Amino acid sequence: MNLAQAIRTVGVAGLALALSACALFAPPYDATLDEKTTSAYESVAKLAAQAEMGLYQDKATYPATVDTYATIQGALAVVAVRAASAPVAGKRAEQARDMTVGFIKGCSAQVSGLAKLHQTYGVVPNTGATQAMMVSCDQAAKAVGAMKNN
Repeated sequence: MNLAQAIRTVGVAGLALALSACALFAPPYDATLDEKTTSAYESVAKLAAQAEMGLYQDKATYPATVDTYATIQGALAVVAVRAASAPVAGKRAEQARDMTVGFIKGCSAQVSGLAKLHQTYGVVPNTGATQAMMVSCDQAAKAVGAMKNN
């Protein structure tokens, strides 16, 4: 074996090792999960923007938005189940998967909290009422998207 072949063999072996390590530390990338999580996050962002623009100041506006909240919650429930069922190759990947599911469920909890606030009082713009939801849902989208880089 000449030097070039030896270097190539070591390089291929190193690449295989690196790729297998990714499988040990993160669940496999799921394009459908990524797309559905991003779509739910975009719906959350639109809801937050509408609230911050004053569309939901009065609690009487809540019944007209129930479908929006339900659509977002349904999408988040689907992605949480899909993420929770992702196959994993090691303990660290399992932990990463479980943390991702936790981020998705955290986003869902924040959406529920905003819905309850809206139903009870309305959502007053510029009070930070939508900020926790946006941060939580951003974390969920980033966690799912991060799998792409492994």
